[in-house]
Amino acid sequence: MIMIYGPAGSGKSTQGEILAKSLDGKALSVGQICREKFAEYTKTAAMVPEDQLALAVLDEVAAAENQGLRVVLDGQPWSVDSKGSEILSNKTNGAIVIDVPREESIKRLSSRGRDDDQLSNWNKKLDMYESRMPQYEAMLKDKNIPVYHVDGVGTIEEVSERMATLYKKFVQV
Repeated sequence: MIMIYGPAGSGKSTQGEILAKSLDGKALSVGQICREKFAEYTKTAAMVPEDQLALAVLDEVAAAENQGLRVVLDGQPWSVDSKGSEILSNKTNGAIVIDVPREESIKRLSSRGRDDDQLSNWNKKLDMYESRMPQYEAMLKDKNIPVYHVDGVGTIEEVSERMATLYKKFVQV
């Protein structure tokens, strides 16, 4: 399983879909799983209890893997001490972090049009990402899980080319 991380609005789901399609795999989005299974939390940008969310994500991952599909999972970093963090990191072959400045994230989010798209929600998500990602990335590296960063600014095609180049590094590792 390849994980894609990045701030809200960085293009994780878009790039995950493109990468999964190129691998004949399955793109899964933690955010979409949250919106489908935990709507009461996502409408206010509240955090879903990580252990519950991890179980829901693992069900989706298992279903895809049982079909013989490579999984590309996009999401936000977990608390490093959560059960979800432990379980998902143990299934991860590598991570790609899409780097996008906050201003760019907000610009992209403002054109998306989802029910939970409100500036206060975006700022909560962006603050959470900025505070958790360094610790989560360190935890992945401590487990010898390769983590690569990609510049997420540019056209969808430019970023997807960068993502494909990084994915090839996982194959060589």
